[in-house]
Amino acid sequence: MGNAPCFQGAARSIKDAEAPSVMNTTIDHVLNITLNGEAIQIPRPDPRMTLLEYIRDVAKLTGTKRSCLQGGCGACLVVVQRYDWSLRTWVAKGVNACLKPLASCDGMVITTVEGVGTERKGCHPIQERIAGNFGMQCGFCTPGMVMNAYALLKQEGKPTAQQCMDSYDGNICRCTGYRNLVNVSESFAKDASAECKSLANEYKTFDADNEKMEQREAPRRPISKVFASGDVTWYAPTTLSEVIALRTKLKRPPFVLGDTAKGMRQAAYETFGGKASSLIYLGNVDELNFIEESHHNLIFGAGMRIDDICTAVKKRADKLAYANELAAGISTLAQRHVRAEAGWAGNLMITRTGFPSDLVPCLLAVDAKVSFVTDNPHHEETINIEDFKQGHVPANALLTKLTLPLKTTGIFRYYRVAFRKWLAHAFVNAAFRIEVDPATKKVTEARVSVGVYGQGPKRSESAEEAFVGNYLDNETLQKVIKGIHTDFDDEFSSEAQYKSVDNPKGKDEYRKYLPDSYVFKFFQEAQAALGIKTWSDSELGLMKPLPLKRATLKYEDRPGHESRPQLSAPGLTTGAVKYTDDMPVPSLYGYPVVTTCATGKITRIDVGHAECADGVKAVITAHDVPGLNDAGFAPGEEPLFLAEGMEIQAPGQQICLVVATTYRQAKKAAALVKVDVSGSNVGAILTIDDAIAKDSRFPDTDCEIGEKDQVEAAMKKGTNRVTGSTWVIGQHGFPMEKQAACAIPEERGGMTVWSATQAPDFCRAKLAGILGLHGKGALVSVKCTRAGGGFGVKLSRNVPVAGAAAVAAHKVEEAVKVAYDAQMEHICVGGRHNFKVKYEVAYKDDGTIEACIVEAWGNAGYTHDFSGFLFLEFAEAVPSVYKWGNNFYLKVNGMKLNVPTNTAVRSFGNPQGMFVAETIIEHVASLVGKTAEEVREKNLLHGQAPITPWKQEMEFYNADMLYERVKSDARYKARCQEVEAYNQEHRWRKRGISVVPLCYGHSYVYAAGSGALVNIHSSDGSVTVHHGGCEIGQGIHVKVAQVVAMTLGCDVEAVKVAETNTDTIPNMRFTGGSITSEICCEAARRACLELNATMEPHRQFLRKKKKAALEEKKSKGDYILPDEHDTEPTWMEVVSASNALLGHQEKLSATGIFSPTSNRYTTDVEGNPNGKPFHGDYFTYGAACSEVEVDILTGEIQTLRSDILFDVGKSINAGIDIGQIEGAFAWGIGYYLFEEPLMDSKGVDRTQGVWEYKPPMASEMPRELSVELVRDNPGPAPVGVLGSKAVAEPPFMLAYSIVGAVKKAIAAARKDAGASTVFDLPMPVTIDAIQRACAVTPSQMKC
Repeated sequence: MGNAPCFQGAARSIKDAEAPSVMNTTIDHVLNITLNGEAIQIPRPDPRMTLLEYIRDVAKLTGTKRSCLQGGCGACLVVVQRYDWSLRTWVAKGVNACLKPLASCDGMVITTVEGVGTERKGCHPIQERIAGNFGMQCGFCTPGMVMNAYALLKQEGKPTAQQCMDSYDGNICRCTGYRNLVNVSESFAKDASAECKSLANEYKTFDADNEKMEQREAPRRPISKVFASGDVTWYAPTTLSEVIALRTKLKRPPFVLGDTAKGMRQAAYETFGGKASSLIYLGNVDELNFIEESHHNLIFGAGMRIDDICTAVKKRADKLAYANELAAGISTLAQRHVRAEAGWAGNLMITRTGFPSDLVPCLLAVDAKVSFVTDNPHHEETINIEDFKQGHVPANALLTKLTLPLKTTGIFRYYRVAFRKWLAHAFVNAAFRIEVDPATKKVTEARVSVGVYGQGPKRSESAEEAFVGNYLDNETLQKVIKGIHTDFDDEFSSEAQYKSVDNPKGKDEYRKYLPDSYVFKFFQEAQAALGIKTWSDSELGLMKPLPLKRATLKYEDRPGHESRPQLSAPGLTTGAVKYTDDMPVPSLYGYPVVTTCATGKITRIDVGHAECADGVKAVITAHDVPGLNDAGFAPGEEPLFLAEGMEIQAPGQQICLVVATTYRQAKKAAALVKVDVSGSNVGAILTIDDAIAKDSRFPDTDCEIGEKDQVEAAMKKGTNRVTGSTWVIGQHGFPMEKQAACAIPEERGGMTVWSATQAPDFCRAKLAGILGLHGKGALVSVKCTRAGGGFGVKLSRNVPVAGAAAVAAHKVEEAVKVAYDAQMEHICVGGRHNFKVKYEVAYKDDGTIEACIVEAWGNAGYTHDFSGFLFLEFAEAVPSVYKWGNNFYLKVNGMKLNVPTNTAVRSFGNPQGMFVAETIIEHVASLVGKTAEEVREKNLLHGQAPITPWKQEMEFYNADMLYERVKSDARYKARCQEVEAYNQEHRWRKRGISVVPLCYGHSYVYAAGSGALVNIHSSDGSVTVHHGGCEIGQGIHVKVAQVVAMTLGCDVEAVKVAETNTDTIPNMRFTGGSITSEICCEAARRACLELNATMEPHRQFLRKKKKAALEEKKSKGDYILPDEHDTEPTWMEVVSASNALLGHQEKLSATGIFSPTSNRYTTDVEGNPNGKPFHGDYFTYGAACSEVEVDILTGEIQTLRSDILFDVGKSINAGIDIGQIEGAFAWGIGYYLFEEPLMDSKGVDRTQGVWEYKPPMASEMPRELSVELVRDNPGPAPVGVLGSKAVAEPPFMLAYSIVGAVKKAIAAARKDAGASTVFDLPMPVTIDAIQRACAVTPSQMKC
């Protein structure tokens, strides 16, 4: 690294920056940092550069990942140590490198994952435990997880278990299920559970207190600095006088501290229409960086971070009665890594422009004051926080102080509810504080503030007046509720973000109700605190995420089938594993310009301004495509780039690609491309209902199962009949590594493309066409080391990205990388198909179903993609494990909409199908007055091979056995009674428990025919394996290695599984459908069998030779060494005998291929089908039981416990398989309960990036989890490989057990409310829908 230069823009002169006239005479232009122990000087750094850019693009440390670029996923975490002049101490914080300006790092010590530990120098205990405890799958997020745990130890030494849990409020990784990661952190805790202590004992002893950051000598006081590059200058003054002078001299310069707001809007230097050319950094200003107490007040300078407020307030619990509650309220803001950098002053400033702050309502309730200066640094004004409004404070004001009164009495509470517990802005928030006369118990003072409701956070004077002079009783409660609505209802702000074409009302009704709930909750807590009334502790306040207990795992290890982590586990924890954007290839960067409307004709594409932008090398358009302008799954459907005169079919279609020196330059220049569109959104079809009305269809994707006439006849004869409908939503794939490609020009017009793909050969074939190399497609090589998550969205949707990179590389004749950020991913890449469903069912009075007819309409998007296959799998998933009276008919209609193409997403149509099936079962149960479980059992299939509605045998069926087994193991009956007892005793918290069975059909069609190449190196007996699957986190590499080692008889550590490469393995199929692992394992096994046959004569000869030598020694009476009794030759002996430089030279290289012929798609040489007439090849089965608790007042849920029983046959690697089960289950939790894609009236996804789209976090996982792989199978499964079965996708649907439990809790709440227990709850089952289904009204709230 050394004196690594800043790599973009020419440095401006000091004269240009005008620094000498307004700043102190001692000015420096060099940035000093320490990176992983190395001191680095950076002359004139670019103020626009983030720490992430420097780490990755200059220092070339790629363990720190580029992913969301919003500070919301944790993949870019690093640890920063800086000297805090307010505390006179060194502090260590985890920070999001994607948000932190490099220029703000002066004097700081920065540690990336590479600086924590490496495989060669030694891994840190955190890395060892995450690797050994199966704490990763795709591994893309793993370095961030390591840094999260490392930051906690640096800060705390030995943390508490609760701190470990809370530390994951800024890290996303739903594919692991989080538990193993949280458990690793807790294994270092001072109060670790016995189970987590046991985890720690599996590794070498480590005292986490020794990791706590050591204090060292204070650095020199900061001096004023100026960094200038291009048209932007960064000023880092050290005095308030300098700040005021600069602000007066410069043109509207933004003030910067952490600049974390760029996570949800433009960076500071891009504000004011992109005209800001100067920034003033406040982190080194003495007068703004302090914490002090004065006259019973706690005062913070404007340079203090939000985390500083939380820490300082908690330390003063003896002086502030509600210190812990206030700190907890402020701690809900964003996540801890953002709070470590974000300043309170900046939060106040953006709140004035509509930002949904969690800080301001708290400050309003505690009578905070703010101080500011304008032109004179010595003339400071102080105002109450409620007066800090636009128009009340001068536009040129600079905040200087925040003052919090220290009061030894009073009760304070803060409430907020959001999509999920962490890292989601509130639907509505509110803070309350009261003083109560201890003698009379009357309220003497009150503060009520409400945010994200009306026009900014405000106090409710009417509610406060209703409090004062009154008791905390029911009458006052209702007055306070009325007071809030009196003050705010007229200015209620409808959140456009939640409104979609499918739900124009959004969440307004729920949001209008929430303040009532908060008031009631406050009364409960206040009454309990004052001893006025006893409330159950379990009903007080909001739900708090508690530490996740270590899972109870039950499985069977067998020789060769041992549970072992991924081969790359240590490399993943150290950041050594390279993903597509990490490739050490000098390259340019491309950023796409895409359509932002659903229909229209492009009349003009003006790239002139973009071509002239800083760093831009080229703008790639359709005219630059040397071959076919076609990137779709179905030929001719999807242009790679839209050209002038072409029709727009959906938002997110690529128009051009801006290629520049850096990622940021490309992205910034892309915004300069001007596109004119005529007829924008005219005739756009954006909903399924629109498509039905206009008969917009893909008729070739329609499918039917069952005999319609027979079922209709049975329906007419039914005892009872009912019709119903439901809605099944979509879901974003949300891989942590977004779509990415790196294209490198090669000789003869060829191209090497590193792609984050699940289908390298499909990608290669499409790229050959795009590059005009059809018939010479071998000149295109597609490679994939591993993808940072795939989940189906990298099967076909990576082609537009890879194609854009390839065409760009072809034109500029340099390597080009294209990598989406989270927002672009959601704009361009469709997701899971959503459905509209209608059904009719005939049933007996006992719940036995006699017949069922279902019709569904599926949203394919604007192209076919995988929709034909998916609609079929959806159709076959709906019957599930139920009889349906042997009368089941379903039709799926494939609909064409002007929205991004929906594609394969984990579990491929089955989650939607199961939701439909269970909705029908629950509907019937509600009508006959039985539990859903009772109706399930009435209709459950039995027997060894029951028949599906499409006449396929469900071979080796055991779903009924697993269902009964999990009921028994989970103590379902006893816990039902416990739940009932709990619900009788609690009005405002309800519990539910549910059990669901599962079957999942697997089809080999997606991966059949993929091959493997196994090479044995005779020099040392090591083995290299190439196969046709992509490692996307499912553990395919380690399973292949295990099968190879087991078949050949070598050690697993001797096996290397190489990158996926189309040059090495031809005709590889898709990695998907859960069956690619077994396809590749079997292909490798067959290659190994060929090698064994090749080496067998040498093995026999060696065996014979050894036996003869042994017999000779015996005959002579010679001493025989212990190992000489074993006449079986070693692996190395056999390999050496088979291929020696001066001896026999066998071909120790073999290929294998596995092409099952059991489904309807395989044919003989004449094209005649030679398999069974079915789509699927075999089924897997499982069952799960889940118990939940629901906050009836808010709709929040907490899964208390989940028990999962799953049949994977004879697992090749139980640890990997259980990880897949946990990850799939977490995915199901997200889909059914938290993730809600929303689309606006232009067809554009509103839920772009991590700011708006909310996959579940650790806080949403079950507190307790038990996973068992069936251990008493009568024998190996005759399908699959070595008796194993597929596992990655099926457990997804078992998360429906949580939905079923939630519905039971709702029914209990409705019963208390006097409402019918028959209710409809379509997807999404989000907290607002849950709460509204509970039928609570303010009149029921009594205290």
